[in-house]
Amino acid sequence: MALGIVAAGLLVLGAVALVTGSFGDDGPDHPDEWDPRVADLAAFVEDERGLAFDHPVFVDFLSPDAYTEETTSEDDEGIADEEREELDRYAAQLRALGVASGEVDLFTAFNQVSDGGTLAFYDPTDQRVRVRGTDMTVGLEVTIVHELTHALQDQRFDLERLYSDDLDSGASTAFRGLAEGDALRIEEAYTAVELTVEERTAYDEEYAGALADSLVATADVPPFLSATFSAPYALGQPFVTMLVGRDGNGRVDEAFETPPDTEEHLFDPTSFLAVEGAVEDLELGFDDDVDDLFDEGPLGATTWFLFLAERIDPKVAFDAALGWNGDHFAAVEREGATCVRAVFAGDTEEDEDEMTAALADWLDVMPGEGAELDEVDGHPVLESCDPGEDVDLELTGRSESALYLPSLWGYLVADAVSVLEVDEARCYARTVLDGLTYDEITDPDGATLADDAFQQRLTDAFDACR
Repeated sequence: MALGIVAAGLLVLGAVALVTGSFGDDGPDHPDEWDPRVADLAAFVEDERGLAFDHPVFVDFLSPDAYTEETTSEDDEGIADEEREELDRYAAQLRALGVASGEVDLFTAFNQVSDGGTLAFYDPTDQRVRVRGTDMTVGLEVTIVHELTHALQDQRFDLERLYSDDLDSGASTAFRGLAEGDALRIEEAYTAVELTVEERTAYDEEYAGALADSLVATADVPPFLSATFSAPYALGQPFVTMLVGRDGNGRVDEAFETPPDTEEHLFDPTSFLAVEGAVEDLELGFDDDVDDLFDEGPLGATTWFLFLAERIDPKVAFDAALGWNGDHFAAVEREGATCVRAVFAGDTEEDEDEMTAALADWLDVMPGEGAELDEVDGHPVLESCDPGEDVDLELTGRSESALYLPSLWGYLVADAVSVLEVDEARCYARTVLDGLTYDEITDPDGATLADDAFQQRLTDAFDACR
């Protein structure tokens, strides 16, 4: 059986812009014809995606300095006090969850991610593609294919829905994962079909250089932030692979019409096929000591996994998060400290017991005394407060590399659902993962996943679960 896996690195070829603007009733301008440099690339995207563009779009080829100007805020001097307070409070939430330590400059970190972590972006508001580079290299061709796929998605399915107030953070992330996974598969099809052996070698070398530059440019970004930025790519691609395996482009089109609406649909793609929703209206069970509630919503299965994996065995964290059936969190102020309180609902009582045990493990290794485990209506509840900038939280950095685990799960179930039922596909993925250590899964050289013993493991697991 075929199996792919995407690295959980920060550098991405392209993205959908995270900012929006406004235009008059006539909307943004469009060119009458494609730029000759990208016309063939647009034709490839149309053919591979099975859809036609309504009109060409502008592709802006920018110098590195001009691209940086487009993707970053110049400095933080102009930030309003309210925005600065919001960034500081978010940094405090990250420390409360044990995924950041000390003073965290989120303004700079977000700029580094937007600039050093990307090579291009498509903005559905002004409907333009912007790329870093003025010379058409093979790497730039691949990047533009990715971005033109986003432009096509936007024309056919309206990507501005990503910013709708009707979507909570989990639904927005899931929709973004669908869009990025679709663009990644078209990009990969281009490299496989259109590039010669020599061009593929040149592309690999160019991408390796860009990745090295990105690692330098984003060295100060907390690993958890890198992971949350990478998640729609690392998890979106196996999600779309699953859809294509079911019914090609048509099934992907259906998903754009009715997108995944929880992070669980990315974290465990079979939950989307099974039309699994989430428990709502979960109570947090606050006492009377809350001075201010300033943020609330869903954490999502991916976030539960990532903050647990930062401190405990990632396989234990993954098993616990895989039982997700809804959650709710709130960030509050208690006696001057920012605290995060979150409730987890599992699919079964056993799933909730598993999460309770994982949280207990997390509490055992979380420095400080500001966290505790509670229970409300039978559901496990974690409350953890920011220990402050002076406490060394001894980060492992594992929250980023841990994305390999759900990515591999996604590819395994994507591989299986074309011939197995949903429960059988989950059995297949579980059987394969149970026989692998975390180090084998995250081996940067991929040796374990390429050897004959692993291929035999796939075959044995398939036979055992069908």
